[in-house]
Amino acid sequence: MQLKHSRTIRRWLGNILIFAMVYWAIQAYQSRGSPSSGSAPPIEGTTVNGHTFSLQSLRGESVLIYFWATWCGICSLTRDSINDIAKDHQVITIATQSGSTAEILEYINKHNVSASVINDEYSVLSQRYGVRAFPSIFIIDRNGEISDVEVGLSSEWGLRLRLWWAEI
Repeated sequence: MQLKHSRTIRRWLGNILIFAMVYWAIQAYQSRGSPSSGSAPPIEGTTVNGHTFSLQSLRGESVLIYFWATWCGICSLTRDSINDIAKDHQVITIATQSGSTAEILEYINKHNVSASVINDEYSVLSQRYGVRAFPSIFIIDRNGEISDVEVGLSSEWGLRLRLWWAEI
């Protein structure tokens, strides 16, 4: 009986290891071309609510930059986590190829998006950051350096941990 349990546990651990390797390989493939370190490219603009934003003005604290799209299914799964993180940390979200400012305002009102949103209608900012898949998340440390890049589904606690790490 113990031998049977031992094989089952080994099989589960093997499956978990394979899943983790596939996940990391997909992450690496999706984030190719994105800067993974160095100075964060500048972001300046006006949010869809009419407030001016400059990444440079946030030096001295960590920042989460969240590239998303209204048509992205995975983005809808991370939306609430990003909103919760925005209550405690600096967060700027970049809505890419999601329509006009009016369309994005309608979307954020419908889905109670509380984080600041810049409309990147023509993908200028996402190209500057080398974004090829959505959502793409960049953690910027207090010195304006890229600390971490995450592509796809990510947990709220994982993002909070990365922000904490960027602050020390």
